[in-house]
Amino acid sequence: MYSKIVLCISETEDEILKKQLAMLSERHHADVERVDIGKAAGIIADCEPDILFISDDEKLLSEAKDKGMAINTPAGMRESYKKAMEMLKALGTGRSF
Repeated sequence: MYSKIVLCISETEDEILKKQLAMLSERHHADVERVDIGKAAGIIADCEPDILFISDDEKLLSEAKDKGMAINTPAGMRESYKKAMEMLKALGTGRSF
């Protein structure tokens, strides 16, 4: 369970990322905090291990991982979403995504 989801990206959020964030926020009852690199570095330094840290900055991700934080990338989240949609289609749900 995550107490907070921290998003630090240089790109613009697309619809898939927004859906993924909303789903994670609902599942974990956690707020999503969108931060810049400076604020993200401070969060990592404070090392709250129950935070999910999402970033497209490899250095920040490495630092967060070294501190024991759960990490993910926007690209990884998009890939997971696509795989899940493919699996649902393969099951023949008949729903359009």
